Amino acid sequence: MLWLYRFIIGYLEVEFSGDVAEIILNICAKQGISLWSIKRRDKKLRGFMTVRDFKTLPRVAPKSGIRVHILKRRGFPFIVGRYKKRLGIPVGAAIFFCFLEVMSCFIWTVEVSGNKAVPEKNILAACEKIGVKEGRLKSSVNPKTAKQELLLELNKLAWASVNIEGCRVTVNVSEAAQKAEEKGTPTNLKASADGIITKINITSGNCLVKPGDTVAKGDLLVSGVIERADSTQFVCSAGSITAKTERELTVSGYYKRTVGEKTGKIKKKSVLSFFGINIPLFLGRENGNYESRTEIKEASLLGKSLPIRLYTKYFEMTAQKEVILSKEELLKELEEELTRAAQVEKIADFEVKNREFDEIEGGIRLKALISAEENIAVEENMLFSTGN
Repeated sequence: MLWLYRFIIGYLEVEFSGDVAEIILNICAKQGISLWSIKRRDKKLRGFMTVRDFKTLPRVAPKSGIRVHILKRRGFPFIVGRYKKRLGIPVGAAIFFCFLEVMSCFIWTVEVSGNKAVPEKNILAACEKIGVKEGRLKSSVNPKTAKQELLLELNKLAWASVNIEGCRVTVNVSEAAQKAEEKGTPTNLKASADGIITKINITSGNCLVKPGDTVAKGDLLVSGVIERADSTQFVCSAGSITAKTERELTVSGYYKRTVGEKTGKIKKKSVLSFFGINIPLFLGRENGNYESRTEIKEASLLGKSLPIRLYTKYFEMTAQKEVILSKEELLKELEEELTRAAQVEKIADFEVKNREFDEIEGGIRLKALISAEENIAVEENMLFSTGN
């Protein structure tokens, strides 16, 4: 810590010259003057000494014939003296520390931990709704009250805690366990398509079909009514029934179309967010055709997030261009569109049994008969008659 002491009181880099410069070493040793990092340069000596010891040299070595030249002044006193006439620096420092003192009264960031099924954005939205958000006074947030309000706001949480740590709020949560079976409105399972049943896996309800049966769309597969010798029970039917199905899908495509082509011109506009207040760093709005993407940069200090974010939106300008596809390109596109149409029908794997291509005005229509094995059981609430 000796270097810190010397920095605080100030020290000098000096150069001794004279007929016999080594005399000064004897004088310093005799008088207890500290001199360090001594180096010889020709007939001169260079070293470091404190300001206090330098002031004693004229008194202890008045007739030595040694000349002393100050090369550099170092340490805190000289730094202060260098800037004491520049009022902007101390005033700016005072404003900065006052700003930090004021900002320490506010919440800077809200962090969530412990969640798995419940998205973090949903928890943060609930926290903002109950008043736990960036820019809020810490004194206005009661952790115990906020915890209860958060549990009331999100019924999927079984436990929560709100902790204020400096300018950061941490929200720790534990999610409610999912019930194995909801005891709600009784339901049936009905067929969503025509097919031949190949596999049955029912966990609840009264199954009315068996493998090999042929069913039509809308037929009752599993009943939520279970008849017993002494009672009738209404349950939520659950499970899956796999059937081999066939259905016809139709897709169309056209040779001529208008597409957007990137011009290579990219514009960007930024927004600075400070404690939830958005400050646009641009004028006007972007017009024309473009594709956009947004980048977010967060400020941090010592590994901790600060409530300062820079949102930059990039606009890749596009120009409308008319293109004409060849027949091969259009047919390939129709096959891809057929796959997407099957995905809309929730069919993952299928086999095309027959294809029919028809010429239409400006394009081609594809009719395909596809075969697949899929779960055709869909849930439907049971309706009860009141007898009126």
